[in-house]
Amino acid sequence: MFKLSVLGLIAAVVASGLMHGEPAEATKEATATASLGVYDPTRDYHRVDRMAIEHVFIPWQSFDQAELRQTVRYAGQRGRQMLVTLEPWTKAPDWRDGGDTLFSDILAGGYDDAITASCTEIGRMDGLVMVRWGHEMEEVTGRYPWARHDSAGYIEAYRYFVSACREIAPRARFVWSPIGHEPLKRYYPGDAYVDIVGIPVWGYQKADRLWYGSDRSLSDAVREKYVRVSGYNKPVIIAELGVVGSRAYQAEWLSGLESVRKAFPLINSVVYYNRKEPAEWPNGLGKPDWRVGPQEFASLSEKF
Repeated sequence: MFKLSVLGLIAAVVASGLMHGEPAEATKEATATASLGVYDPTRDYHRVDRMAIEHVFIPWQSFDQAELRQTVRYAGQRGRQMLVTLEPWTKAPDWRDGGDTLFSDILAGGYDDAITASCTEIGRMDGLVMVRWGHEMEEVTGRYPWARHDSAGYIEAYRYFVSACREIAPRARFVWSPIGHEPLKRYYPGDAYVDIVGIPVWGYQKADRLWYGSDRSLSDAVREKYVRVSGYNKPVIIAELGVVGSRAYQAEWLSGLESVRKAFPLINSVVYYNRKEPAEWPNGLGKPDWRVGPQEFASLSEKF
């Protein structure tokens, strides 16, 4: 059963020495089971019992404590574990401003209150909680203030956060989650600070045809990023999966989850991003709507 398969991720973490901050080794436990999850702010998937993971995004300096607790209760009622993407926005009126001093401000203790507040809530959560901090850090476009060319500063800030959060939420497992570009290796904070590696994978048919000249498969999109992170020998999750295109394109992608699991053995969880994209894609591609009906998703991914 998929809900029980979250235990496989726990087993992988324990078996690889991650409970003690030791370097990971690829193990059979890391690939024995697989979990599906969803980021679903409108809760369209409330009746899909195959979802083992509930994903939530939290701005660390300004999050709604009551709303987060409600989401945790909602997930718990459905037997789902939490994946928390903690976004280190700045304290400026426009959260995107101030990125040039964000890392030094973190190291100087300027965001200790945000770390304490968010990690205290994380520490209250039951079971396995995955914490994904400062994602897509090597995609330097101005969208995220923590995505900068200062890879050394990012590493210091990431380590500072993980060290502090572990003291408050010792059961949390930390997800280092690049977007998957070649420069990601410069941002790797070290085995002792990474329990799991997360990657996003997007299937956007219009973008495929514009950038690659033809439709790509799910395996093509995963392989491009997997080869760059598999060398760390950590359990890998697809932390954000989205598919937009014709019905045939969507069906091919989602029904391909089983083959992806077999071809890329470190991948043990896939979390669907069931929301319209909040940011514009380049080249006039607009904001793709990643939402897929829960029954359609369940049926197409049933062999994962």
